[in-house]
This record gives sequence, structure tokens and C-alpha cells, in this order.
Amino acid sequence: RPYKGTNKRQKFEYQCNNCKKWFPDKQINVDHILPAGELNKASDLPGFVERLFVEESGLQVLCNNCHAAKTEQERKKSRLSR
Repeated sequence: RPYKGTNKRQKFEYQCNNCKKWFPDKQINVDHILPAGELNKASDLPGFVERLFVEESGLQVLCNNCHAAKTEQERKKSRLSR
């Protein structure tokens, strides 16, 4: 949405899809809803590329804190499934 605060350089603010708070562009990340995964070996490449390039509906806006928490949770889940 258009930013209406006092910072004249900021044009827009974005709502985190998780916590629902509003943030300037430097405090948000565009996140893959379904993780792209990791590249640990050459055979991971085709699936990784398929998950990396998604339609807009496969992405979400997350604030830095929510993105870090989601990423950590995904990494823990990945480590447990090995």
C-alpha cells in the first residue's frame, strides 16, 4: 500500500503474510511458500530449479523476523529428514 508516514523517501509499505504487520521494503523478503530446497549434489539441480522458478502465487511477503524463523524451521526439518 502507499506509505503515508513522515519518511519522504519511502513510497510503499508491505504487509507480512505471517504476522500481518506493515514494513518498509528494506525489512521484507519475498519468500517461496514451498521451499526451493538445497543444492547438496548435482542430482538436486532439476528439482531445485523447478521449485525456484514459480508463479507469483507461489511467493509471499515475509518480514525479516518471520522469514528467518521460517528458514530456520525448514533447515531443521531438512536435517531431520536426512
